[in-house]
Amino acid sequence: MAKLSGKELISDLTEKSGRRLLIISFMVLVIKLYEVNLKTLSVFGMSLPLELFDVVSLTLILYFTYTLFVNWLTDLASFKLWLDSNKMDSNFGTTMNLDRNWLNGGTELFTKLWALEKNKKWPVDVNELDPGIKKKFQEFELNVEFYCTRLEAVGKQFNTLSKLGHFYVWFQAFLLPIILAVSALLALYCKGSFVLPN
Repeated sequence: MAKLSGKELISDLTEKSGRRLLIISFMVLVIKLYEVNLKTLSVFGMSLPLELFDVVSLTLILYFTYTLFVNWLTDLASFKLWLDSNKMDSNFGTTMNLDRNWLNGGTELFTKLWALEKNKKWPVDVNELDPGIKKKFQEFELNVEFYCTRLEAVGKQFNTLSKLGHFYVWFQAFLLPIILAVSALLALYCKGSFVLPN
């Protein structure tokens, strides 16, 4: 199962549903497109009518499509939440959280600095700043360069990984099984025993 930054992209249920759908769809396509003779088909020594294969195949394809769709939607929501996550691990073994406190601290600092600028009360020297603003300014200043460097490095890696993740989640785990299932349903309709009413 594919993983991105140690997290599974697709759940085991979705993976199994997609695999089952691929297998049954591929089997139906091969049988219908190559017109495999199923007259000798028997289960437990009993001969089965050809129409039964079509009914069972249709039922399985529809059921596996349904389970894939339901499980995949849940995984897609998880994948999007994971992409929006604010937690990033560095190569140094440290974890950086761009949490609300950090962002609010920066916003509060910039608001106070803007008020000083707007009211033309900007001090000549940083040491003349209010002690609370000065402390926030120094803390924020120390962290900004560090955060920017790490965010740039993580952003490049994350962009590459997220493209691979999107391909896996959207194409391999969902579109590929669905495309094969639709092809199998068309083969069942065109070469099977089903006749739709006009």
